[in-house]
Amino acid sequence: MLRIGAPHLLGVLLAVLLAWTTSALAQGAPPLTPPRARGSTDVSYPPKSGGAQGAPRAEGDASVELELIVERDGTVSHAEVIEGREPFAEHARRAALTWTFFPARRGDTAVRARTRARVAFRQELEETSSPPAASSPPPAGGPATSSAGGPAATGAGPVTSSEHVEQVTVRGIRREIGQTTLSAKDVREMPGAFGDPFRAIEALPGVTPVISGAPYFFIRGAPPNNNGYFLDGVRVPVLFHVGLGPGVIHPALLDRVEMYPGAAPASYGGFAGAIVAGRTRDPATSFHGEANVRLVDAGALLEAPFAGGRGTALVAGRYGYPGPMVGAFSDTTLGYWDYQTRVTWRIGERGTLGLFAFGAHDYLAHVERSGKTEEDFVSDFHRVDLRYDHALTDGRLRIAATVGYDSQGASPSYLTDTSGAVRLEVEKKLSSAVRVRGGADLRLDVYRFRQGEPAGPYDTVVPSNVDPPPTNVSGAAYADMIWRVAPRVEMVPGVRVGIFASSRDNAVGATDGASRVSTTEAAVDPRLSVRVTLAPAVAWLSTFGLAHQYPALRVGSVPAPVVTGAGFPFGQRRLQTAAHASQGLEIGLPADLVLTATGFLSGWSGLTDLTANCIEMEPGVVPPNPSGAPRPPLPVKCPNNEPVNGRAYGVELLLRRPLSKRLSGWLSYTLSRSTRAARFVTFQGEDAIATVPSEFDRTHVLNAVLSYDVGRRWRFGTRFMFYSGAPYSPLDGSVPVPPYHSQRDPPFVRLDVRLEKRWPLGKTGSIAFVFEGQNLTLSKERTGLGTDCNGVSGPEGGTTECTRSEVGPITIPSMGVEAFF
Repeated sequence: MLRIGAPHLLGVLLAVLLAWTTSALAQGAPPLTPPRARGSTDVSYPPKSGGAQGAPRAEGDASVELELIVERDGTVSHAEVIEGREPFAEHARRAALTWTFFPARRGDTAVRARTRARVAFRQELEETSSPPAASSPPPAGGPATSSAGGPAATGAGPVTSSEHVEQVTVRGIRREIGQTTLSAKDVREMPGAFGDPFRAIEALPGVTPVISGAPYFFIRGAPPNNNGYFLDGVRVPVLFHVGLGPGVIHPALLDRVEMYPGAAPASYGGFAGAIVAGRTRDPATSFHGEANVRLVDAGALLEAPFAGGRGTALVAGRYGYPGPMVGAFSDTTLGYWDYQTRVTWRIGERGTLGLFAFGAHDYLAHVERSGKTEEDFVSDFHRVDLRYDHALTDGRLRIAATVGYDSQGASPSYLTDTSGAVRLEVEKKLSSAVRVRGGADLRLDVYRFRQGEPAGPYDTVVPSNVDPPPTNVSGAAYADMIWRVAPRVEMVPGVRVGIFASSRDNAVGATDGASRVSTTEAAVDPRLSVRVTLAPAVAWLSTFGLAHQYPALRVGSVPAPVVTGAGFPFGQRRLQTAAHASQGLEIGLPADLVLTATGFLSGWSGLTDLTANCIEMEPGVVPPNPSGAPRPPLPVKCPNNEPVNGRAYGVELLLRRPLSKRLSGWLSYTLSRSTRAARFVTFQGEDAIATVPSEFDRTHVLNAVLSYDVGRRWRFGTRFMFYSGAPYSPLDGSVPVPPYHSQRDPPFVRLDVRLEKRWPLGKTGSIAFVFEGQNLTLSKERTGLGTDCNGVSGPEGGTTECTRSEVGPITIPSMGVEAFF
């Protein structure tokens, strides 16, 4: 962590980035646009019989990649198979020769161009294809682990004419080292995910749920409040609704979800744990929509181009009504809704202006015995993002500004955050072996409390250690370089230089005389990732990185892991610091199987874990004392709210076959240990510090998924989940005693199923009936998020005995209809 000279270094990096951007914009090369399909690109499924004796039969699903030469008049003069098996390959090649395109253009001049197209065949639909699109060859390990970003693929196949052919550069597919990607298409088939890409990350290795069914996770030992959530580069407080936990973005708008469990690219910062980033689909070129109605919610998405395709407009949303179903099994009241809208407008040949607005609301409460409804958690957030994208020669530029409003809490106290942010992203290819990326971002957060009168003596009020709330400013400049050192070696060195500043009005009763206190800290976060292709289907992956984050303070004394902002970033203490390292092998196996084995090590300094159990008592209150031993009153303190050091290490295994295949599977296993130098309150009111397993350390976590297309457009899938119990301390009454965290809860087992029946709807659409059930085994889970206490206590001790509570069974049946058109 740097404290001197970092602001100057940040200014230098910003100046360099601005100069680089200005230079790139000044390049006078005429804009180059790729060819676009004109008319139908449908390819029928090859005949299942016939042909020469001994010729392969058309069975199952298949994918064929083609390289095409598109002439100036838009016709295809040459088609060559790059990848694919027979008889699909030749069938797709012949069909592609009949396609027509809007030709590629350099400026206003039509040019010949080479591009690639991928045609997908699915047997159950009898015929399907995808329009031509650029695609780079998958890295070692296959497409199951590919993701977006990076250089384009243009191919180098033979050309039938000696005339010059433009090499049209189209953005393709590149996988970041150490990243796992879940495509929206694949996860729709995953049982227990309810068709939501965000929910599907629960099945990835390294991910440990806080409670089964709730989408809040420890990722490689980092607590939920240390994991960062982004959508198209916009920081959001949560990616999931509370309770049942569907994503806050309609699944049809999402193209993929990317997870970086450690050492994320330099463009991501401000979080000491994992990064989960959602990416929306590109604007559509034709009208389309999707709608679904389920037992617990309903949603829809519509998108259409206008002005001859120059602009696009999208609106989507979801409304949840799980209250009656949840209320039938518990005293809980639950509700949620979300919305998304997007408008884009093409400016000239290279520019696009876009406006993206989205937000969500959550409400969780319970009904007490008296019949009164007590709020447990209420959350709202809204974002409006204005962005301008500009296509550079062999690169791109994005300038964006975002305003937001967040509110979280429960009656009578609510924390609000009014925010504004700007960001610059630049990417440029310098040579065939080097591509550089850089940018800068600046963010302002103004926190406030909405404080009402407590309804009762035990209602949570804002503690003095967080009131008055802070105003935070954070900024960073970053750069990294994708460098192909050798044909089989790729390195991505990078650095992020950030400033963290926080100020607040002085607390009431302060004696230092200052009306406002402030602090500023700087941090340098280096990143390095390496991919070495050891063999055509084997790659070695290595990542390392540092990350810093504001410390977080708990608002109230009740552990609330469902609120990643249960506290808020508070700069009057040192930054949280994390170091992440991993080494892994990625192996491509027959039958489209991919095996990844990764060892990881993470270490934290100044970590604030808001999920840790916390005892907070007012002066003069004596905890229950079954043994009768005298003890003094405890001071006002919440020791587990103090910064601690910790580490996590383990091994992750992932074996998967794409869930879009007729027979698909997924097996993930994590063997890990996460420890903390935690603080405990003793009977004497003192701190006891011990290195113990963290609150939600689970030694073993296993997910097994199997999905099969049984024919006639029926598909069945099942998912098995197992994880070992979390640690806890023995209690004397309600106070933990040594040896701390020496006991563990029982293991937990869960079984999910999914059944789908689909019918065609028109030429390109479909309608489906879907039944999905989570935790059909009706398993209950022991947890430390609450305690069950019996007995009474008084000034001289008492007989109260507390045990860890039992939750569940949390079971979520879902039955509904969805339509695509």
